[in-house]
Amino acid sequence: MNSLNWAMVIGFGVAGALPALADETASPMPDGRDAATIQLQNDFDHIGAEVHELSRDGRISYYIDEGDADDRAVVFIGGQGTSLEAFQLTEFARSMREELGLRVISVERNGFGESSFDPALGYQDYVEEVLAVLDHLGVDKFAIMAISGGGAYAAHLAAAVPDRVLSIHAGAAVSRTLPTRSQPDCSRSTEDWAQVLSAYTNNPKDWWGVPGSPVLVVPGWQTRAYADGTRSFYVGGQMGDASALAHEYTLICGENAVADVSAVTAPVYLYYGDADEVVTKTDMEQWQAAFSNVAKATAYPGEGHTVQYRHWDQILADMAGYDDYTVVCRDGDSRLIANSDRTEDDFLGICAWQQAD
Repeated sequence: MNSLNWAMVIGFGVAGALPALADETASPMPDGRDAATIQLQNDFDHIGAEVHELSRDGRISYYIDEGDADDRAVVFIGGQGTSLEAFQLTEFARSMREELGLRVISVERNGFGESSFDPALGYQDYVEEVLAVLDHLGVDKFAIMAISGGGAYAAHLAAAVPDRVLSIHAGAAVSRTLPTRSQPDCSRSTEDWAQVLSAYTNNPKDWWGVPGSPVLVVPGWQTRAYADGTRSFYVGGQMGDASALAHEYTLICGENAVADVSAVTAPVYLYYGDADEVVTKTDMEQWQAAFSNVAKATAYPGEGHTVQYRHWDQILADMAGYDDYTVVCRDGDSRLIANSDRTEDDFLGICAWQQAD
């Protein structure tokens, strides 16, 4: 067969196959849709905050930076023994955060997650790490959001640079480093604490389980919480070692544990649960006594130690400067209404909470 005939055979073969191929492509899909009408995405979906590194004086700081450069910066400090992964537990309201123009920065604490553990480091060292990250990112003014045990660090950060702090937000946050604190029990050694706490660091599900909490209606919240515990106690090769957690528990007994917050004039916002048995309303009262400019102090009736997540939508609004407004669900729509317009019948929070109930 000469080359011309061979080309004709190939051509006829391909041409003969094309109609059948076209018919198969145009056939209905199993779900009944036409493939040509399906809009495929062009960009990646968000599946978690990117962890960045900053090397300074031989130590690597790990941090996340979620938001636009022009957004209002918020330094997020998670609870006792948490990693920067804890911020992900608030991202069920990511759309609202982005709409309000909030940029969240969180720095890994000593010994948790990917941060190497140094028993010589304390509160002020963490403050210096945070400020180094902020300076690296070109952030001058910022708000502080502290959850639970993170309150101990928040007080020191605010005291270090009071002129740079826009506002302070404490969600069920401890008062352990405030001058108005109760006298801490310092009878336990770090070694004793490590022995007790190893039961939790070896099983993050026990550390992060929140049975009965309203936040469990958020799809994936509990799984994400377990992921934070796993990151905190394992991802850096800790293999469940409780040393960093024990060290964090004993920092309140150090010589420079109490922060001098007398120069802090930024407004302070407090969110607590009146049924919280972990961090009680006494802590809220001690925050109120320590600061001269408490703009809001709310003890939510019947709520426990996850109050800051249940009312994260309101915290977002306050951090963005909408503290004269309340987040409510009215007639099936999530709204910001003036505090003066709020009624007893209003459901607090975005409508997703009401729908889940």
